[in-house]
Amino acid sequence: MRIINYPDGRKAVVKKEKPSKVDRRLTENKTESERIRDSMIKRNMGMAFESDVSKSCDFYREKGLADIYKRPTPIKVVKMSKTKKGMIEEAYFQEKSTTDYVGIYKGKYIDFECKETIHDEVPYHMIREQQFRHLELITKLGGIGFFLVSFKKVQEVYLMPATIILEEIKLKKHPGFKRQFFQEHGVLVKRSYLPPYLLLEAIDEAFFN
Repeated sequence: MRIINYPDGRKAVVKKEKPSKVDRRLTENKTESERIRDSMIKRNMGMAFESDVSKSCDFYREKGLADIYKRPTPIKVVKMSKTKKGMIEEAYFQEKSTTDYVGIYKGKYIDFECKETIHDEVPYHMIREQQFRHLELITKLGGIGFFLVSFKKVQEVYLMPATIILEEIKLKKHPGFKRQFFQEHGVLVKRSYLPPYLLLEAIDEAFFN
């Protein structure tokens, strides 16, 4: 309880509210505006990162060094225009089936998934079952599969061979992968002006050296 003394001599008693025991971090305890904000953050997460990865792939393609491109996100067409041929009036994005990027480099099939986190770890649930099975098949058939992971807070990006991640998932020794794990077993992808990421150099270090 706190007493406020006004200049005219009046006094007012202000009761101090007890701190709420509700955990605001849980979705069910958040307000509608907080849920909308979190949804927007989640949708935008990784967009700038993937944009720079795509620019890097475009740079290497123009130089004739590799042909790597982003898979288009599958869409479900609901309604086509009756007046304008070929125009889609209503559609929605479907769940991504496999990985983000695919291509060829030094005669090898390249396939990888991009992940970005604001935390110091990558939890298991960020790697979906279809991605796990897809990269498992790619590596089994002799292709090059990996994860490109951005730790946003520290501005670090690591290339991690899929074989290492898949083996750890099978063992399930821990709930996720700490940044230290990527530092010890992955390759730090260096930044540059053009391309934004020295992606091929990292692939060389991880798979061709």
